[in-house]
Amino acid sequence: MQQYPYAEVIIDMVSNAVDRPFHYSIPPHLQGRLKAGMQVMVPLGPRRCRGYVLRLLKDSRVENLRDIINITDPEPLLTAEQLALAHWITVRYYCRIIDALHAMIPALFRKEKRPVKPRVVEAVEDASRADLKRAPAQKALVDILLENGPLSRTSLYNRGVTAATIRALEKKGLVRQVEAHRDKVVKEKKLPTTKPHLMRDEQAECFSRVKDALDSQKAQQMLLHGVTASGKTEIYMQSIARCLEQKRTALVMVPEISLTPQMIEHFEGRFPGLVAVLHSRLTPAEKSRQWQAILDGEARVVLGARSAVFAPLNSIGLIIIDEEHETTYKQEDAPRYHARDVAWWRARYNRAVLLLGSATPSLESYHSAAEGRTTLLRIKERVTPTQLPPVEVVDMRRELKEGHRHIFSRPLLEELNGVLERDEQALLFINRRGFAGFVLCRECGFVVRCPSCDVSMTLHKDRQVMCCHYCAHEDVVPATCPSCGGIKIKYFSAGTQRVEDEVKNLYPDVSLIRMDRDTTTSRKAHQDYYHRFKEGKASILIGTQMIAKGFDFPGVTLVGVVAADTTLNLPDFRAPERTFQLLTQVSGRTARGPKGGKVVVQTYHPGHYSILAAADHDYCTFFEQELENRRQLAYPPFSDLIRFLFSAEDENAVCKAANWFTDLLEPLAGEVELMGPAPASLYRIKEQYRVQTLLKGEALTRLSPGIRKLIREYHSCKPPFTVRLTVDFNPQVVL
Repeated sequence: MQQYPYAEVIIDMVSNAVDRPFHYSIPPHLQGRLKAGMQVMVPLGPRRCRGYVLRLLKDSRVENLRDIINITDPEPLLTAEQLALAHWITVRYYCRIIDALHAMIPALFRKEKRPVKPRVVEAVEDASRADLKRAPAQKALVDILLENGPLSRTSLYNRGVTAATIRALEKKGLVRQVEAHRDKVVKEKKLPTTKPHLMRDEQAECFSRVKDALDSQKAQQMLLHGVTASGKTEIYMQSIARCLEQKRTALVMVPEISLTPQMIEHFEGRFPGLVAVLHSRLTPAEKSRQWQAILDGEARVVLGARSAVFAPLNSIGLIIIDEEHETTYKQEDAPRYHARDVAWWRARYNRAVLLLGSATPSLESYHSAAEGRTTLLRIKERVTPTQLPPVEVVDMRRELKEGHRHIFSRPLLEELNGVLERDEQALLFINRRGFAGFVLCRECGFVVRCPSCDVSMTLHKDRQVMCCHYCAHEDVVPATCPSCGGIKIKYFSAGTQRVEDEVKNLYPDVSLIRMDRDTTTSRKAHQDYYHRFKEGKASILIGTQMIAKGFDFPGVTLVGVVAADTTLNLPDFRAPERTFQLLTQVSGRTARGPKGGKVVVQTYHPGHYSILAAADHDYCTFFEQELENRRQLAYPPFSDLIRFLFSAEDENAVCKAANWFTDLLEPLAGEVELMGPAPASLYRIKEQYRVQTLLKGEALTRLSPGIRKLIREYHSCKPPFTVRLTVDFNPQVVL
């Protein structure tokens, strides 16, 4: 075995000062034991710091190297694939190496706290034949375990089981305590096992092509463009089954935590005992246990949100990104990666298939398919008893002219009345939480604004507060105008709370559920609301974009879009695309059952091409129109964007720093378009002034070395700038 006397280590410290590898000597007692990817303890100046071994070295040009102190974990925390991926992320997304590594390792793993596997109580095989007639409590416990499988002691206590009963059965050898394989194995309700469904012709053709791609074991990117309720999930699951037959693993990503309860049911039912779940609502301990199960090979299918793209799966054969168009796949903090790009990197590394699925693909993905770089699979028909629902577009300007000033138009009220009379379900969508978007004085025009941000504050009527959705600052609701003392205070621009209030006023006896960021703060809220509505315990579901996609509620026969213009009026070049996607996705929540359904869209822009195309369920027409607009402006997919955002409390310092750095970028102006510096659309957030400069051009990744050099120059300035510089490659939202 070849001996390596030196190691390259990255210090586990989020600081630009140590954002580079350090060389250390490997002492004799660690020779042959140290591996790349291990966590180690090393000296740094007078301190001892944790670090990660990036690679082992035969030689080093650095003199007087200090020794590595010890290894903190007996096994590598990072695989060769993860180390290579971290390097790629660092270069592409202009982040520190340690930021990339932190995205790949759960916090508890980084702190020498390997998760302790939870213990569960299970019945032995002979327990069902034991005579427990004289011990009813013990018989009840055995029956519970035989029906539900292994359960935690806490779960049993919640069912009325006592510790004494467990001990008594343990002495008789009828139950035992064992380590749970995964946190998810400990569940109150055993999910029923499901079998593959018979596919329709279009589904079968798409699956056949995915199967052929899997069998080739070559890296391929495929786009499954299927209308809502076209059976994409069944294609996913049968493709995963094929992948598992090949002794490979699969990764499935969903854009919203709210979708995971439904997806867990689908995937656990089809692949019992093989699924691990990763998302941000897990506690650190739960996430670490899931991570360990993946590392140990117990979980061969991983289901999760954006961060699941880093799951430590070996031998990946298939990566699925459901609703691939969603902006939530873009990380807004360092490292600012896009999960779709990271997934394609991993697919190439593992010679796997990347399957992107959506009823409304992103322009970037569909353009790639149109250019032949991605294989396009299409499903035009639904698998439900009814086809795509009719959409009625209501001109709210006309409603106003004709004297109808209610938040719900007359057509929507008529349809809602009919749904409730027939004892059906309705979904009301508005992509704004709170009661009112802003509060205005009609005497002087004063708008209540956040003192720390350049935005209006939102009224939350249930708590009687004004709240800023950017910094969470709260204030009392003014009874009189703070500017002129006037009393004509008016609430404008409705939110989910306002919609809820209006529904309660109109239908006081009707049960409803509101789902938004304010009502889903508890860890199990998404799951509880999902099951309540699916079981018919509520007639109306009100919510933001978290209810607009993925959910399958056959009882919903009406979707009402209360305000279609919310996203359309954002100062972002992607606003028409977001509007079309949201309207199409939310429209797809109805007409999934035998009773069919209808969609009512309320708007002040009834002639806008994105709204008309969504009403016609016509993606291709929208794509051609929007693509031409992007082509004329040279926006993605015809270019890359890099955003340099400068922020600080000192407005002058921000402007000075932005001007200084933009001057450094000037030599690049011949190759690319340089825009700025200019105030960001949201100029002040959390007391931070924000100025931005944009680079726009084709294949900007080629400029990465030069840009990274300029960033290092900025951070090494003396005296140092007190202004934070954030660099974002291909941002999804520019506000």
